[in-house]
Amino acid sequence: MAEEPTLDPLLRSLPDEPGVYIMKDSSGAVIYIGKASSLKKRVASYFHRAERDGKTAALVRAVADIEFIVTDSETEALILESSMVKKEMPRYNVRLKDDKRFPSIAVTLDEEYPRIVFTRDLTHEGYRYFGPYTDAGGARRMVATINTVFKLKTCTKPVPLKPGVRPCLNFQMKRCQGVCTGAMGRDEYLKLIESAVKFLEGRIDPVLDSLQALMKSHSERMDFEKAAGIRDIIFDIQNLSRSQKVYMPAATDQDYIAMSVQDGEALLLLFEFRRGIMLGSKITVFETTELSGPDDVMRSFIVGYYRDHEAPPVIRTDSSPSDRGAVEALLAGIWSKRITVRGPESPTDRSVFSLMRKNIASITASRGSVGQDEETRRGLAELQELLRLPTLPLSIECFDISHLQGSDPVASMVHFAGGRPDKSQYRRYRMRGHEGINDPGMIHEVVSRRLQYLLNENCPLPDLFIIDGGIPQFSRAAEAVRAFDAPVRVISIAKRFEEIYRGDTDDPLRLPASSAALKIVQRARDEAHRFAVTYHRNLRGKAQSRSGLEDIPDIGPKSRTALLKHFKSSKGVMEATEDELASVPGIGAEKARKIREFFRKKGE
Repeated sequence: MAEEPTLDPLLRSLPDEPGVYIMKDSSGAVIYIGKASSLKKRVASYFHRAERDGKTAALVRAVADIEFIVTDSETEALILESSMVKKEMPRYNVRLKDDKRFPSIAVTLDEEYPRIVFTRDLTHEGYRYFGPYTDAGGARRMVATINTVFKLKTCTKPVPLKPGVRPCLNFQMKRCQGVCTGAMGRDEYLKLIESAVKFLEGRIDPVLDSLQALMKSHSERMDFEKAAGIRDIIFDIQNLSRSQKVYMPAATDQDYIAMSVQDGEALLLLFEFRRGIMLGSKITVFETTELSGPDDVMRSFIVGYYRDHEAPPVIRTDSSPSDRGAVEALLAGIWSKRITVRGPESPTDRSVFSLMRKNIASITASRGSVGQDEETRRGLAELQELLRLPTLPLSIECFDISHLQGSDPVASMVHFAGGRPDKSQYRRYRMRGHEGINDPGMIHEVVSRRLQYLLNENCPLPDLFIIDGGIPQFSRAAEAVRAFDAPVRVISIAKRFEEIYRGDTDDPLRLPASSAALKIVQRARDEAHRFAVTYHRNLRGKAQSRSGLEDIPDIGPKSRTALLKHFKSSKGVMEATEDELASVPGIGAEKARKIREFFRKKGE
């Protein structure tokens, strides 16, 4: 090939020393960066025809020039390669994929009073991010837990509050420190944020130590109310730690990394254990892996991840990273402690990796099914165009009401992610504020309750609300959204003619039966209806199976069982005399008197 003879003199001049090589194309753009213990041998291997595969051949054809940097050691070469790849992002190197389906936790450090929030947007330079996490629900629960335990600011109200403005509901419920009211100063609040960040990092002991010191400081200043507040935080963290322990046999600090490579993408799953506590599972996706083997991908992940996250003493992987010795030396230098990278060794290790592989299979199947469903993609794009939405409606929530002539009214909310049901996010509600037949009012209630929860917990709002019903239901749902000033689009679908009400016009939208957008709306509506009806039937079944004895004061399940066993039915209990009731084992005179008194008042 024409390029190879041109490069021959350069190849012969490469030193037999460790370093980094930079391959460029004819325009001078960097297309690949690698590191080597011997620059001469490693770079020459690309140009040996016998060692090339199709992917390497494609790279070689594009190479017009090669530069190199000599280092003192392979570890230094590894450090330099990692930083250069991160900066240049060459097209042939493996690189992180920006996949917004996986959520993260952000600490808004550029705010005067930082918050901890759930997010899928990783573009804000002033934030510190943790994740991405495999489980959106788990990430949301972690955010809610941390905000609750540390009582952090979750609203966006200015600090201090403007005259006449009341603090948010969280302060009134004693769920935040009230920095907007001056109840806590900024310096003290930042110490809590620092502790919360350490908690997210898994550094639980330093968190407890710093909080103990803060509590002692308040006590010495005779500020016992604040000391008691810090004490409660310490107790909550200790209880949380105990409740999160999983099947680690010892209080070990180690990470597990499993990987799957398919179709040019590598998916890596990370389980973090600190003191035997599993902090959660994180997901990373690499793309353009064609030129990199699994060992190179694993090395890239370990070096990149643990450059910014403190490494535990042991990292276990299901694929050994290339240049493992250099990787261990690099991590030891960064974190000033011995760190080993190993495969599974014990039955516990193997069981962890088995669980991880199941998780990876589930995640891969989910990603593949969404990616391969052309009709779903077309339907989402059609919905975006019809409703003039700024982005694809990847997050959709649909509501329905179910009751029997107004009795036992309930509501359902189903969540669709990427046009497909995400049952982990389904919710069901018992109606509180309405009796009788009032579907529009109940829709207003359930939409309000859903928005209140999402805003209170700093959860991302969906792109679209779908309501099962016509104009009355649509109007009340839209009213609820306006009351919260929430940027969520609302539509409703009326079943008789499958008409869609949008609010921007009085005329309903009628789509052809073949419309991919209509099919998504119908699937969401039908799933919400199924979920609501199932819940309502379950409640009615429970009500019908009641014995009639549940409302008697101080008569528990064991006593009810004994009574029904003795008298054969609730009618037999109701007709029994006080002496007959008292003769039942476990009842006695006092309970017998209460039972007779209950039925006497009921009969009046």
